[in-house]
Amino acid sequence: MSFLSYSSGFQGIVDVFMRDPRRYLPFAQLMAGIMNDEASELSKPQRETIALHVSRLNDCHYCVGSHEAVLTNLGAGDDVVADPKMAPVLAFATKLTQNPGAVVQTDIDALRQAGWSEQTVEDVINVVSLFSYLNRLADGFGIKGSAEVFAQAGGMIAKHGYGPVVQMIQEKATA
Repeated sequence: MSFLSYSSGFQGIVDVFMRDPRRYLPFAQLMAGIMNDEASELSKPQRETIALHVSRLNDCHYCVGSHEAVLTNLGAGDDVVADPKMAPVLAFATKLTQNPGAVVQTDIDALRQAGWSEQTVEDVINVVSLFSYLNRLADGFGIKGSAEVFAQAGGMIAKHGYGPVVQMIQEKATA
């Protein structure tokens, strides 16, 4: 169920991007850069776990379903969350999502004490920020998705990352 007349057929967030590709192309490029960065100390399953965690905190049905499907297709599960280094990451992600103005130096220090680099702290901040925006975009449009949409998106993202999304948007933006 979409809230806007022109988005009644939207099944996923890519439909929003494709409606106005010039507007959303820079955001999609940023998303791919954050989520596909091979140089990041965070693995793809760890970044997807953060995205899922933020989406659950924000109660975004579409994004929860999508990221659960990505993690399933990556073969990742509770082992990612069970990693002791992820506990402070998820605690920080919770605080940054729910009460960003209350983040203080000791929150960052906890991540550093867990063995994460400053670059990784920045990566966590970016994933949290990225999915806070996407959650609001999906929920603002009223996009709920479906098992079929989640399975398709989850398989594609697990296999190819977010690059194909950027390519589709770029092709439409330049057409």
